[in-house]
Amino acid sequence: MKKLSIFLYACLTLVFPLHVTAGSHDQTELIEKYMGQALDEYQIPGASLTIVQKGKLLLQKNWGIQSNGEPVTKDTLFTIGSVSKPLTSLAIMKLVEQRKIELDHEIDSYIPSFQYNQNGFEKKITIRHLLTHTSGISSYEGLKIADQNSRGENAINDAVNKLNKVKLNHEPGLVHQYSPANYLLLGSIIENVTGEPFSKFMNDEIYTQLGMNRTVSTFKDASKLGYQPGYKSFFGKPIKSKVSYDDSGAPYGYTASTADDMSKYIQLLLNKDKLLSSDLFNQYISPQVHRKDKMYYGLGWRISKDENNPYFFHGGETPDSRTELFINPKKNYGFILLINKNDFSEAMSTISMREGIKRIIENEQLPNILKMDYKMQWIPLLLTFMLTLWGSWILYRLKRKKSFHYMVWNIVGFLLILSSIVLIPAMIYLFGSPWHSIYHYSPVTAIFIKCLVGILAINGILIIVMSYMKKTRINNSAMLPNDI
Repeated sequence: MKKLSIFLYACLTLVFPLHVTAGSHDQTELIEKYMGQALDEYQIPGASLTIVQKGKLLLQKNWGIQSNGEPVTKDTLFTIGSVSKPLTSLAIMKLVEQRKIELDHEIDSYIPSFQYNQNGFEKKITIRHLLTHTSGISSYEGLKIADQNSRGENAINDAVNKLNKVKLNHEPGLVHQYSPANYLLLGSIIENVTGEPFSKFMNDEIYTQLGMNRTVSTFKDASKLGYQPGYKSFFGKPIKSKVSYDDSGAPYGYTASTADDMSKYIQLLLNKDKLLSSDLFNQYISPQVHRKDKMYYGLGWRISKDENNPYFFHGGETPDSRTELFINPKKNYGFILLINKNDFSEAMSTISMREGIKRIIENEQLPNILKMDYKMQWIPLLLTFMLTLWGSWILYRLKRKKSFHYMVWNIVGFLLILSSIVLIPAMIYLFGSPWHSIYHYSPVTAIFIKCLVGILAINGILIIVMSYMKKTRINNSAMLPNDI
């Protein structure tokens, strides 16, 4: 996600035939039509959708291409983003069942080497606090150590060391703050308790047990299975991404999986008959922290407690992919949507697609396609263009003026330089994210912001230099008669 390369338009053609084993033809035809329209509107190069209903495969369909030009299939690897969190949570619940950890024990007993600043708060962080994002570690502090493109067996431990001494900003257990740091620490706890790398434990105790044979937690393993990076977005147009894969992020966002493997996970979530006891499974999908209205966060899940339509789900993203996992146990269906393109400015596209698929399954109604306007990219571009014109006009006026207020022009110059210095910190504050996160998840926006910084600084410096030179010439001209 670092530099723009060539534009690559995706071929949104049907790669494999539609598989239907249950449900009405009208329903699957509506889904096919809706997905075709959505993928075309959002210019998504490749996607995979699998729907499971009443224990059977309702639909499995794939569209388009990977970044190497090969077709997307049910076995194509995608990084699943924060959908990794429910899988990490499942591993934690497995360790609870094995009596190796307890949800309400303080994490100090599991990762004693990790130290944090309690900031005067009385409570200490527990496993449950990490699972529900109520540890008191802020979202910003978590993002600081996320998406670092680290590799190797020590990646999780190295990231935890960077988080060491983090200062809590809330009493543990009181405030929900969604943060990668929480699940990074859970990954470290799994490694410490089991004495195994996170990837090995997940493979042996979760993926293999569910038959998820193409789900992995390291870049090395993903590469062996043919993993390809996805695409970034330039005003909606897909552009090939460089490889962005952080092994330390596997517990919170960098698990790689396929539509076929995720359908097996959906079967577990609907059938409730594998890996965990009934009591622990119910805890696993139960609401824990109230968010707003009837929405809660659980142990790695976003949960709706609407009596008429209860469901749980999780979305996910990495710099070049997006995922939506949705489960409705009352209506006995679930689905996974995987796409290989991402930009923060287009986040609503996959959320809209999730709601559209849900509406078709439940009501057999074809939803409208949400239009994208790309304001996050257009606004800094227009500001860059306008500021360039304004700066040129100001410099032209300064050059042509016969008399001018030297101090006024110097103040203008210094204000422009100051603006260039504070612009990126202001964006960091506005987005609530470190600069590298903004750059990873909205590179076009970040590039134009950097252009604005450069234009402000250059204009400021030129104004100061030109006003000084003009003042010098005026002073020399004024002294000329006396010298004669």
